[in-house]
Amino acid sequence: MRFPSTFSSSTHHLLESSPIDDDPGPSESIALQTRVPTATTAEKLVAEISDESDEEDEDLHFRSVNETTNQTYSEMVLRIALIAMIYYPLSIGLTFYQKWFIKNYKLPLLVVSGHYVLKYLFAITIRFIYECLRTRRTRVSFRDQLRWLAPIGICASMDIGLSNWALEYVTVSLYTMAKSSSILFIVAFSLLLRLERWRNSLGFETGLIAAGLFLFTWKSSQLDLTGLMLVELAAACTGIRWTVSQMVMQRDDSAVRHPLDMVAHVQPWMMIPIIPMIWLFEGAEINWNSVFSFKGHYDPWLVMGLIAGGGLLAFCMEMSEYLLLVNTSGITLNIFGIVKEVATLLLAHIVNKDTLTELNICGLVLCLSGMLLHGMNKRHQRLSRISADTDHQYSLLSKTV
Repeated sequence: MRFPSTFSSSTHHLLESSPIDDDPGPSESIALQTRVPTATTAEKLVAEISDESDEEDEDLHFRSVNETTNQTYSEMVLRIALIAMIYYPLSIGLTFYQKWFIKNYKLPLLVVSGHYVLKYLFAITIRFIYECLRTRRTRVSFRDQLRWLAPIGICASMDIGLSNWALEYVTVSLYTMAKSSSILFIVAFSLLLRLERWRNSLGFETGLIAAGLFLFTWKSSQLDLTGLMLVELAAACTGIRWTVSQMVMQRDDSAVRHPLDMVAHVQPWMMIPIIPMIWLFEGAEINWNSVFSFKGHYDPWLVMGLIAGGGLLAFCMEMSEYLLLVNTSGITLNIFGIVKEVATLLLAHIVNKDTLTELNICGLVLCLSGMLLHGMNKRHQRLSRISADTDHQYSLLSKTV
């Protein structure tokens, strides 16, 4: 018979030298019970130790999940913020550049078509250099281009063309007010294509942003029905463009997930609708002298240089737009654009010394409130998604171990 090592040597000797009865006496029985744990007691001890170990593992797991979630979310926010810091100067700079250029050059659609050509040349040149130094870039079949990329390119071109046409009938303030409805079209198409799920908060924040921007730019004396209809058509094209772009680029197996590939494949389709528009609205004014004249002076090199500068800005801005779209959504990208428009209008009010009415200020507050709500909801959704992914990975790792 074995004994616990806690027994003293004298006790051990005494027990070995004395005969042991099958039925121990009361005092000996009590001594053994106090010294030797029973099977039931041992099982309880093991169970308690196991429970404590499980609780420690769970605490460690939750701390690990929270740290991983916060780190992943912080990295994502930093990446989006850096892209936005690139996007805003390019977008605002291109807006003021184009306003200045078009004021002295009366063929805006021809300029836009020149930008399309330059963006395509920039994209395929960079792709060619990349293929020479690294590996072959992706190719998209004509069938897939016709199915997915053609609607994006045609709607993008219609959006730009209709917007430029509408500015002949309405002021910039009315244009911005009417174009604010584009977020409603984006939400509608996102729900239709199942990129977003309907939530009451989504409808509420979208309504706040649209109504706020409408009131912020409201001036009743500026209404023109023709211009308003053109802007609304452009807003609908914006909705189709960005929802389909999001659906194409955010797929894991997408061949055009990289913005460079997207720009290279979409630009040729953008030329299709702009050419008839040029012929229809600017064809009568196009001649050798008018195309290469700036401020009434014939200067081909200056005109080509200015168009090339705008094309380079447009290329960089479109790359940053697609980068934002890959990392966010069409709705969030549109809100980034609205922030830019609000900043531009506020800057115009300051420069032109325009006064903001109480209605304009109320609209600005509503618009900013809607954007804040959208940002808070997006943060909650991303944290929940990251936490769920981390939990799933942890459970798979536990099963493997």
